Formats: sequence, structure tokens, C-alpha cells
Amino acid sequence: MNRVKSTLKIHANKSTMKSTFTTFCSALLLTALLASCSNPNVIKDIGDSSYQLLNSDSTAVDFPGDYSGQISVISFIYTHCPDVCPVITANMKNIQSQLDDTTNVRFIEISFDPERDTPSVMADYKKLYQLNDQFSMLTGNPTEVDSLLSHLNIVAQKVQVDSVRQDSTQYMMKHSNTIYLMDQQGRIRAEYPANLVPPEHVVEDLQTLR
Repeated sequence: MNRVKSTLKIHANKSTMKSTFTTFCSALLLTALLASCSNPNVIKDIGDSSYQLLNSDSTAVDFPGDYSGQISVISFIYTHCPDVCPVITANMKNIQSQLDDTTNVRFIEISFDPERDTPSVMADYKKLYQLNDQFSMLTGNPTEVDSLLSHLNIVAQKVQVDSVRQDSTQYMMKHSNTIYLMDQQGRIRAEYPANLVPPEHVVEDLQTLR
């Protein structure tokens, strides 16, 4: 009889240990899932980088250092773009308008085409699309801009227009269609198709970084 009781006790202890271990593992998994949902992964850390650019008012910008401590929504456009770039800019405005609180949030548009997109041209574009002071329209030395785009895995290639092939100033740009969400430490935390992403998706991710 004592032997039976002892065996039953051993089985009970094993069952309790198994149950406790299962509960512990489930708790760890839940914690990991919650953390991943509430904190987007780091795609690329550019916090230690420094690119010298120009804003549309010709002031010097150290990117990304000058945006440290703020959340930045970053897109890429060029002002001669006939189709998708105006849609990207419109989507950036929609993201801004859906934010109840835009404190410490910046909207940055970086030109694929710094040769033609001088600060004054970017200023005209900003005025045309009625972008407020939360928007930075960045351009700069072509070599510096190309280096930044390469670092961010952004494609930008000149495509000569057949009908004006002899005119080197007449070209289109084959380019990426990307919006990045950058956190306060200069880390890229999310990536979206710029002209298609619903603004509320970006806003939701942005809120998790606050």
C-alpha cells in the first residue's frame, strides 16, 4: 500500500512539474509575442551615420543627426516625376492628418534627383503641395545624396527619354517606392509601399515608438 502511495505521489509531482513548465513556457512565448507586436524590429540602424544635405530653405542639415529625439516618416521623390511621386507626397500628408498629436514627429522627403532638385525647386514643390513646416524637403550634393540612398537600399537610376536622347537634362528616374519609419535614435523600424500603404497603418506603428 505504501508503495502504491509513493508511486502515485511521484506521478503527481511529475504532473505538477510538467504543468508548471508548460505554464512558464507559455508565459515566455506570450511576452515575446507582445514585445514583437508593440515594438517593430530594427531594419537598419543609421544613427551613427552623417550625411550633409540641404533643406528647401538652403539651410544645412545633418541627416539623421538633426532629427535625433524625434520620430521621422521618410519618403523619396523627385519633382519632375509625372506619376507616383505626387501620390507619395499626398499619402505623407494623409499620414500627418491622421495623427491626433504630431508633437516630435517630422516628415522628410528626400530627392532622388539632386542635380535638378535644388533647394529652390524643392521649395516650390513644397509650396505647390501645401506642405507645412513639419516637412523637410531634402536635397544636396549628388554624391552625398547617392551615398545616402545606397545606404538606405533605395534605388534611383536615370532613364533617358528616347525622343530627347541628345538632351542630357531630359530624363526620368527609375526609383524605389518606399516610406520608412525612423525612431528617435536614427533606427529604421518599418518599411511601407509609399503610394499604397493605408495611412492608419503607419500611424499605428508610429504610436508604438512613442
